[in-house]
Amino acid sequence: MAFNRISKITKGDFFKSFTVLLSGTLIAQLIGYAIAPILTRLYTTAEMGELGFYMRLTGFISAIATLRYEAALPLPKKDAHSFLLYRLAYLISMVVLLIVTVIFSFLLITGLGSQFDWWFYLFTILGTSCVIIINVGTSWSVRMGQYAIISRHKITNSFVANSLKWSFSFFQMSTFGLILATLIGYFLSCLEFAFNFKKIHAKFNTAISNKKTRVLMREHKEFPTLNLPHVFVDNGRDMLIATLIFAYYSVGIYGSFNHSYTMLRIPLMLIGVVLGQIFYNKASELYNKKKSIMPLLNRMLLLLAALSIIPFTILFFFGEPIFIFVFGPNWGQAGAFSETMSVWLMFNFILSPITALPLIIGKQKISFLFGLISSLLQIIPLWLLPMKYGNSEGVFDFTLQIISYSQAAWLVFTLAVFYSLAKKASIKHT
Repeated sequence: MAFNRISKITKGDFFKSFTVLLSGTLIAQLIGYAIAPILTRLYTTAEMGELGFYMRLTGFISAIATLRYEAALPLPKKDAHSFLLYRLAYLISMVVLLIVTVIFSFLLITGLGSQFDWWFYLFTILGTSCVIIINVGTSWSVRMGQYAIISRHKITNSFVANSLKWSFSFFQMSTFGLILATLIGYFLSCLEFAFNFKKIHAKFNTAISNKKTRVLMREHKEFPTLNLPHVFVDNGRDMLIATLIFAYYSVGIYGSFNHSYTMLRIPLMLIGVVLGQIFYNKASELYNKKKSIMPLLNRMLLLLAALSIIPFTILFFFGEPIFIFVFGPNWGQAGAFSETMSVWLMFNFILSPITALPLIIGKQKISFLFGLISSLLQIIPLWLLPMKYGNSEGVFDFTLQIISYSQAAWLVFTLAVFYSLAKKASIKHT
């Protein structure tokens, strides 16, 4: 009986989708994490911090450039309707990129943006364009069940970017080399999504209708009106955190913080993102068919809780010596930060794949409110405590402790609320 049950699970669509996505994600992330101990010995914490700022800036602009219509692609019942949203997301992003280009040009001409070289602004525009193509293409691929494309893009991006970062270090290219390598990785990994646009457009060309597009815009208006502010708050929070650490402390401290935060998100990037994409697709399908999403949700939470306990517990007790051993003596501070943030990031890992629930059940206002409170719990201590106690490393450590444990408590509360909402929606919908 047990063997038959296991056999049935492994032959199911969920398991196959999970395997394809996970394999690509695993390979991509393992490449990055395998070379990380080399890169941390070739570049300083400040240089890595500047790279982190670039990636957060491109991520911020690309996340808001489509007004979040790409997140709605799995929801329409007809592929032709989803294509209209797909096309709309690209059209809107072109306008946003044009506006950003004008703003960057103004900053350069007036000298207000003199803290960055001209190439930084150019690379930001180019990198953001590539990330937009990746984001929209990924959402379309999730809808169509084309998970292999997503896996290939992840592997290409990781392999190219990390190989070039290592190569450019021999030419002493510093921050310029790190950001250029990242940009080239974005570009090459978005090519398949870009080529697919022509095929997709040719297939659904007859479905293009401005009238239907306007109807779909109204039907999914919660994405620009509710989901976009949520994403704006989340990504804007990351940008503001980086800016506050730069202003009050140093690029080096931000480099250590960003590296620690990135390493603690390994389980999320290896497994959580994959499960989140599949959960969104499967839960949307169940909800559209008026079936309960609770069995899927329960399995997801149990799996994530089981996967998170051991790695985060180890980091909680031994983060600093592990970081020194793996990344070199200059990264002990990052290891100490990882001990502080481990509880926070564990609950973030458990919750993150099911954050799409409010989108599915129409509770985006609650999701936005919770995201706003979470952001304020992070920003306020970073803003106020240095003003009162100074900008020493000890003050930053204390501030990070306040942020981490308040975030852990808030995420537990958020999880309980989301679960309750999903349960009520399933009962009502079925």
